[in-house]
Amino acid sequence: MPWWLIARQLHQLQDTFKPDIVLLQRAEKMPATVPALFPMPVVFWSTEQLVRRRDVDQLLVADTHFAWVYVHTYTCADYVKQHFPALAPKVSVMHNATGMETLSDEQERPRLAVFNRNLSARRKRWLSACDDLVDVVEGQFGEPYFRTLSTSRIAVNIHFSDECLDDFETGIYEALASGCAVISEGLDSRTVQDLAMQDAVLQVGSPEEMRTAIEYLRDNPPELQRRVEAGKQAIRANLWDARATQMIEKFEQLVNP
Repeated sequence: MPWWLIARQLHQLQDTFKPDIVLLQRAEKMPATVPALFPMPVVFWSTEQLVRRRDVDQLLVADTHFAWVYVHTYTCADYVKQHFPALAPKVSVMHNATGMETLSDEQERPRLAVFNRNLSARRKRWLSACDDLVDVVEGQFGEPYFRTLSTSRIAVNIHFSDECLDDFETGIYEALASGCAVISEGLDSRTVQDLAMQDAVLQVGSPEEMRTAIEYLRDNPPELQRRVEAGKQAIRANLWDARATQMIEKFEQLVNP
């Protein structure tokens, strides 16, 4: 639908439900006129990397209409502070989470390691250093995707591009919840600390280090199992329930300042 029609429907919903607060999640090319529709506090949640989704800029200029803004990463928060300084006191990071409460305890895992994400030129370069150790699977979604994870002892994570080196990809959660040990290209230390993932994810700084890490876990089953168990604990602490609680607390502060 065009945004003028969506805006009309939002206005009707406001009149019908009279909400105390409004949460707008990222929508492509949302104009600044949308948050201006609401007389109550408006919270915007940008779930994409701002350096890659520049259409969000046209929304963030409406800084006076936002009571709070959640962004995807600390780099996104820095971007807002640099380009939209009026929003700086009203921005924080809302990390991804997972809804996978049921963890896979599949014991038969014929694969040593798997990478089952979309490939980019950058990811191909990294994988070339360990292509004899990692099964590369593309184009899987839903049940086939998770079935592949459940057959692997290790899942590797590589950032898609140089523009999102601090992204904590959803695939990390999915792999941990599927009972894999995770080896990842380096992550933002602040995010890792926030999520208590220090022991759950083995971080590496180069393709060669990734190969060495895979071989290390392959040859040290007790350490591999320790990583798997740490991952399960980390998953339980990072369900979407926890993020919902965090948001509700913020909503209450904004409604009752």
